[in-house]
Amino acid sequence: MDRRLNSLLPIVFFLIIWEFVGRLPTVPEYLFPPFSSVVVKLFAVKGLLLKNIFFTLFRVAMGLIFGAISGIALGLLAGINKKANQFMTPIVSIIYPIPSIGWIPVLMIWFGISNSVPIIAIFICSFFPIFLNTVRGVKDIDQSVIYAAKTMGTSKACLIRKIILPLALPNIFTGFRLESGMALRTGVVAEMLAIPSGLGYLLMKGQSLIDTQLIFAVLIVMGIISLIIDYAARTVEVKFLAWKD
Repeated sequence: MDRRLNSLLPIVFFLIIWEFVGRLPTVPEYLFPPFSSVVVKLFAVKGLLLKNIFFTLFRVAMGLIFGAISGIALGLLAGINKKANQFMTPIVSIIYPIPSIGWIPVLMIWFGISNSVPIIAIFICSFFPIFLNTVRGVKDIDQSVIYAAKTMGTSKACLIRKIILPLALPNIFTGFRLESGMALRTGVVAEMLAIPSGLGYLLMKGQSLIDTQLIFAVLIVMGIISLIIDYAARTVEVKFLAWKD
């Protein structure tokens, strides 16, 4: 209880300062609205927010799922097969440093205004770190364990499913958890630039209408969603890695 209280106090203090600064006579409300007016705005546009939250979360989920599946599958292949590693790792090392949002302009040229743009941008954002963490996880496995399994006649498919994948999971989850929050940010940026729906679209709508209350309302929602995604990722990680305790 004391730990939760210590975590809540800074947040309460921050909100009080926000409310105080927003109420200052020298601070125009259209530039920096007080927290209370942002809360009122949240409830006033809750229907619009919920609809666009769904659009954003759908795109984030699709991009993350495809990115995770592809990253884990190819990462396992590169970690197990030396030739595959020699072929894929240099390519990934060149492309990975490019910010995922840097691909949005060319994706817009290729796919136009469609769901494909944010989903592919999120896929790019999530694939590379999960791939690299999977390769690292496989490489970090004690080779004596794999050798012992092989000498006992374990098939390659069973070796991957029962030994290599479980032992590589800590690294895989590290990559997934770190990129889950980035996936949301990438999706929102893509929506701001390329598609008329989602939280990114609402941010641009607030900017065009000079509606800072709407902008701050969306930012608060994004912060809450990021916390929920991080908590969910940690919960799944703890469940799947319970064998380590």
